[in-house]
Amino acid sequence: MLRSTLVAAALIFASTTFACEPECRHGLARDFTTFYRPVMELSMSDLHKRLTATTMKPVAIAEQLSAIVMEETIREDVRNSINNSLENFVNTASGKTLESGIFKVMFAEENPFKGDCNHPKRLERNMPPPGESWRRDECEKMDYICGNPPAICHFLSDIKERIVGRMRDQLKDHARYQQGLLFREIAQGYRQSVYNTLVRYGAGSMANDPSVMDYINVQVDYGKSALNDWINEDLPRLCKLPEHNEICNGWDEKIIPEILKWP
Repeated sequence: MLRSTLVAAALIFASTTFACEPECRHGLARDFTTFYRPVMELSMSDLHKRLTATTMKPVAIAEQLSAIVMEETIREDVRNSINNSLENFVNTASGKTLESGIFKVMFAEENPFKGDCNHPKRLERNMPPPGESWRRDECEKMDYICGNPPAICHFLSDIKERIVGRMRDQLKDHARYQQGLLFREIAQGYRQSVYNTLVRYGAGSMANDPSVMDYINVQVDYGKSALNDWINEDLPRLCKLPEHNEICNGWDEKIIPEILKWP
């Protein structure tokens, strides 16, 4: 009785333990996040071009404002604010939010990399000896989705497609009018830049003047339009253009050893 119980326990241990456990899953999500920050920066570069172009559009400016500071000075400061706003956004959005999204698409949603990797059996061993990594040939052999690192390695292309899809969804959500983090960063940057310009020219008291608010609101509306164009035209092409290939796919030989080092 005892012997049969131990044998059964050993079989369960072999089928469930030798997989990418929670520490492995979170570690891999962090590793992938590192490689997807440049992808987010690539997307922000597209948005930066669109936002900068909107600052060239005509905006009526009140005489009392133009008497204090040249409109081109205000425009230049608004353009400078775009850089800061997008950098702030990337620093925030490429952290835990992105990591959480990557973790979910890999391990907690449709076709997660979890579960038994022994039925059918593809590999000769359940895990490498301590201090060793899985081999590349094991990555090639593990041809169905389950919970061990070789399976994750084998389906790397699928994982990258999942992650980019999640990034598109997250970026759309961040760009929501008035509510999304990206929209708020841009709008606040515009407002702060105009205020800073007025202060620099000794006219900080005009910050709440209706004419100034009208000017800012027009710039924010232009920014909203640029965001919509970016969502509809640029985001669907993220990681699909030839010039994106190096950033989106040029790091396989760096991530694969990180995947295979996990037991």
